[in-house]
Amino acid sequence: MILRDPVHGLISFEGPAESIISRLLDTRELQRLRRVRCLGPASLAFPGAEHTRFAHAVGSAHVMKRYLDRVYALSDDLPAADQVDHDTAQVALAAALLHDLGHGPYSHAFEAVLPHPFKHEDWTSRLILDPDSEVHAVLRQIDSEAPGRVERLVHGEGDIPHLARAVSGTFDVDRCDYLLRDSHMTGVRYGVLDLDWLLQSMRLMVAPGEQRARMAVDGEKGLTAVEGFFLGRLYMYRQVYLHKAVRAAESVMRALFRRLDELGPQPGTPAGMAKLLVGQEPTMGEFLDLDDHAFEQALKAYCTSTDPILAELAGRMRYRRLFKTLRLRHDVPVARAMARLREVLDTHHDGPDYLAAVDRVEVAAYYEDSRMMAYTGGRLQRLLDVSPVLHGLSNETFVHYRLIFPPELRAVIKEAFVDLR
Repeated sequence: MILRDPVHGLISFEGPAESIISRLLDTRELQRLRRVRCLGPASLAFPGAEHTRFAHAVGSAHVMKRYLDRVYALSDDLPAADQVDHDTAQVALAAALLHDLGHGPYSHAFEAVLPHPFKHEDWTSRLILDPDSEVHAVLRQIDSEAPGRVERLVHGEGDIPHLARAVSGTFDVDRCDYLLRDSHMTGVRYGVLDLDWLLQSMRLMVAPGEQRARMAVDGEKGLTAVEGFFLGRLYMYRQVYLHKAVRAAESVMRALFRRLDELGPQPGTPAGMAKLLVGQEPTMGEFLDLDDHAFEQALKAYCTSTDPILAELAGRMRYRRLFKTLRLRHDVPVARAMARLREVLDTHHDGPDYLAAVDRVEVAAYYEDSRMMAYTGGRLQRLLDVSPVLHGLSNETFVHYRLIFPPELRAVIKEAFVDLR
């Protein structure tokens, strides 16, 4: 199988172990991901951000293939327990391809706004392990234990530690693809990491006193690529994931789901979403029918609702009439901002309080992974100890702090918060 990809160029899955990819791609569970956007409502801010979980899944599998090629090149220096055979390679490729199988419509935004807990990781596990799923049937062609091995690997658990970290870790195949893909499709170039050099400089080494190999980067060659990874991640959060229009759209979604929670499922609500709204678990078929298209059809139906608040919120999402935002100083206590916001709402707004919100998000510039090391000076060392850039980033937390509110409150909000901006 050879595919053209806007991020990686030509992608090929032609080796014996890679045949699992084409078989999994034909399953209904994978095909559903064609109808789930990676960045949810971010396309309301970045018109090109229409890429899907399907494209990301293929890209992640491609990065895993490249990782396995690097492992094979290093295999002569690896303990036998850390080497990858044919069946294990199939399991790793499948895990990379299936790791996001359980995402709901609009991806992360959906699980962030539902009134009851929803974790896409749990649904990924269910779809892989359910004997009635097509994915499960394909995996059983490897052996009867393959579905369980794939499911554990998706969550970073497995018999080969470095392989588990490649599926779910700091420099995993998921992050390596989504930073590149999100950067390319949004037109924001800050997320472009040097994947070629990162892989080429990667080593698998056994630390003194240990028996299993761990990932390391050649400190002479690859440290700049590692630094670029963390800087790219930080910049993408600041420029894309926490963009004010993206957060405003998510706030509209959150308000809409709060209203649905108050009213109960309304006409046009997909069966799977209706159950999630009341804390029930959909059937597998109901979940597979729940995608961006189903959610957007529900929005269309809600626009004609007899409830004016629901109709307004649905129209805001459908026609991009988003809430407005106002940046606050980082040192303003959240409790103070919320109290001030309630005063404004009590005086100037008749709608529910949840139509306005205080939105404060902190992003750590660097998070240390004790399993990832740098090989420099003939020994393994912590990344922080060899990189002044990462050491500096480790002390930094970037705060995005805003009010989000309906446009008609803009003037009174600006006046009420003039001393907190």
